[in-house]
Amino acid sequence: MFSLLASSDPIEHILPHPLFTWNIGGHAILVTNQMLMAVVAAVLMLLIFPALFRKAQTQAPHGSRNFFEAILSFLRDEVFRPALKDKTDRFVPFLWTLFFFILFCNLLGQIPIADIVSLITHGKQTHVGGTATGNINATGALAVCAFLMIHISGVAQVLRELIGGTYGHHAHASDPEHGAHAGHGMNAVMALPLAPFLYLWNFAPHPFKPQHGQSPILWVLDIPMWAFLLILEIIGAVIKPFALMIRLFANMIAGHLVLAVLIGFIATMPTILGQIGVALPVTPLVLLIRLLELFVAFLQAYIFTFLTTLFIAAAVAPEH
Repeated sequence: MFSLLASSDPIEHILPHPLFTWNIGGHAILVTNQMLMAVVAAVLMLLIFPALFRKAQTQAPHGSRNFFEAILSFLRDEVFRPALKDKTDRFVPFLWTLFFFILFCNLLGQIPIADIVSLITHGKQTHVGGTATGNINATGALAVCAFLMIHISGVAQVLRELIGGTYGHHAHASDPEHGAHAGHGMNAVMALPLAPFLYLWNFAPHPFKPQHGQSPILWVLDIPMWAFLLILEIIGAVIKPFALMIRLFANMIAGHLVLAVLIGFIATMPTILGQIGVALPVTPLVLLIRLLELFVAFLQAYIFTFLTTLFIAAAVAPEH
């Protein structure tokens, strides 16, 4: 039993393990246990949510629908809407999907599927389950999706405002009437190449930009400073999803490492009495860590989605 719970190498539980090779069009794809669990999480979402929300209900929801609807409503009204405001509905599908995919991957990693399968197969198959978000490639893919959504949405917002004639005519708190009179919209063919340039132009601040009535010579100071700040902003734009990737990955492997080390202390004792003596304090500690891991599974899904929401809101904000 101890060999199932704690191997000689504590990181054995978090490493990807090959299961089989899938040939597609002459290309062999090595499928690992973590890849399989990511697919399982996606399939569960495709089965659960259409089944629960296929039909609109006039009565108060109950059961599992009430559970999921409470989470969906909380995320939309308390997390997304305060940041995205009138643009909330545009990004809700992506953010909901992001949250629940991460959550399902995290929770599936808490189920000892590999140990159960190992017991059933008498040790012939030992690495079926796993935590998909415990693989840095999986969290990196999620971070890339967030990065693309953030900046593509920012460019799309500029494009929408150019076509609608509202670019540069946004209301300010000190002048609520400002922005009420939009200009003429631009042709989509002309706006399409201009939108990425304007998004990049406004990506960094212009500290010396000449205002109305000021000398144009200030551009000589503004352009070099803007270029320097743009480099810093681009570095920051890359660091943000990188931080999302590392945070999720590290938090999802930390608990498994601690559990493997603690249980490994029991297995390394040479006598039965020694194993019992170590197991007495370790067992309740392991149970507490398992509860903490369950909390972290929800917390990390929330943090990843919340920060992505803030980054998207900054990219599509009118003042940006």
